[in-house]
Amino acid sequence: MPKALKITVFLITFFLIVPPILFLIWDVINLSFTYPEKLGLLFSKPYYFEIPLINSLIVCGSSAALSTVLGFILAWLLARRAFEQEGLLLSLLTGSYVMPSFALAIGWVLLWTKNGFFEKIFGVPSPINPYGPISLVIIFTLHNYPLALLSIYTGLKNLSPELEEAALIHGIPPRAVFLKVILPTLKPHILSGFILAFAYSISEFGAPAVLGIPVGYSVLTTMIYSFINVAPIEYELAEVLSLILSLIGVSLLALNYFVLQGKKYVTLTGKMPRYEAKKASLIGKLAVYAILVLIYLPIITVVFGSLIKTIGLPITWENIGLSHYERIFGMNRVLRALLTTLLVSILAATLAVGFGLLVAYLTVRDKGLASKLLEYIIFLPFSIPGLVVGISLIVAGGKLYPMIYGTWLMLLVAFLIRFLPYASRTLSATLMQIDESLEEAARIHGVGFFKTLRGVVIPVTMRGLLSSWIFVFNSSIKELSASAILSVQVETAIVVAFMMFSEGFFGDGAALTTVLIALTLFTTWIFSKISRIAVPEVSPTA
Repeated sequence: MPKALKITVFLITFFLIVPPILFLIWDVINLSFTYPEKLGLLFSKPYYFEIPLINSLIVCGSSAALSTVLGFILAWLLARRAFEQEGLLLSLLTGSYVMPSFALAIGWVLLWTKNGFFEKIFGVPSPINPYGPISLVIIFTLHNYPLALLSIYTGLKNLSPELEEAALIHGIPPRAVFLKVILPTLKPHILSGFILAFAYSISEFGAPAVLGIPVGYSVLTTMIYSFINVAPIEYELAEVLSLILSLIGVSLLALNYFVLQGKKYVTLTGKMPRYEAKKASLIGKLAVYAILVLIYLPIITVVFGSLIKTIGLPITWENIGLSHYERIFGMNRVLRALLTTLLVSILAATLAVGFGLLVAYLTVRDKGLASKLLEYIIFLPFSIPGLVVGISLIVAGGKLYPMIYGTWLMLLVAFLIRFLPYASRTLSATLMQIDESLEEAARIHGVGFFKTLRGVVIPVTMRGLLSSWIFVFNSSIKELSASAILSVQVETAIVVAFMMFSEGFFGDGAALTTVLIALTLFTTWIFSKISRIAVPEVSPTA
């Protein structure tokens, strides 16, 4: 990579990510010296900090533990039992993470609330309170357990059968093999799954806003939102709480990094025998299918709710129709929000993938100090919740981005900060699998960097580029936390749907949420087709 391009990539990444964070830190430091009574107010009133923190730790810790247990069970079933269409099952089981947690929470409320769909269909009172900490734990578990599932599933797939075979040959019982061989080997993956589920739960805003705010159950993210949107407005307290939340996130993801780096086992050998997977039992199949039903029941409820003309009235054919869709597509507010969402999401995905490829190339191919610093800078947004990104841009926006403050371009900046790291990390993993001899051959023949990038690197990494594009696009579509903070003058569709539910227009909100879910599923399907049809099979080491 040319030196001028290296410097440019480093500077753009640095000034995109670091200044908003520094402004937030500086404001908090300045506050502690200028208005120390503000800090005293935050820490002296339990309902400002102590209670939200305890609630967050309890709910997120419980859901992370359940996510890890559920992820382990499903990972074991998929890796050690022969299921038909294992790849499809894995995609379906991890699909809940693609859905907004906000949508899962709304479906949960529509299903179990008083006069909700459960009562209307079965004619008996709902046995579940859809609000409060228990429901929040359930939704967090359903939304974030795929993080544990994927981590443990990868560990099981990479675990050599030779380890277990050696133990069994020496007469160790299967149960002891599981406890003394398999579990210790999988420990880093299990811990990683727990830490990731906890980290992503504590940064969530949508589900706690839907399930907690109506009953006064506050967590850190909803308290930050309340400081900014509920009188009396307390921006300073929101900043302090945002910094605390960021420190928790940084600590958790740093811990996850050291867990994975500190415990390495040689589980793959040159000749890799395969497990003879036993046929899945009826109980195993029922367990997997029951989880699938539980996962998608809230989503199905949202779609069904969008078709009910008047929620709360008996479910009859006369009460079913497309009136909510007709209403939302007749609203200028919704059309503007959808247009803004598509515009910002497409631009964010395109810029994140294009620039992310350059960042990935620099961090993988260059071994200098700049690439190491770039890795640390790119790591920062992983640990910063979207709500904190929004707060940081509000704090820094007037000074750093005065021309775009309050416009859709500010949303674009927020999405780039949030999702550029995901694109660059994904592409880094792809680049690591490509033999450098391909690029060296091009350079030997006098081909410049950009022609090599266009003619060698991009074709070989095209599948990774398409996957990264669709991930950033779908993540931008469902991003509620940063959008809720920044959508003051320019709203995104997910924020409009959230406001509809908050204002009691459940049918309209369900219809708009269904449109967003359909949009993400359709785009994913289209890009998967493009990936299979248009991208040639290229061996990365050929």
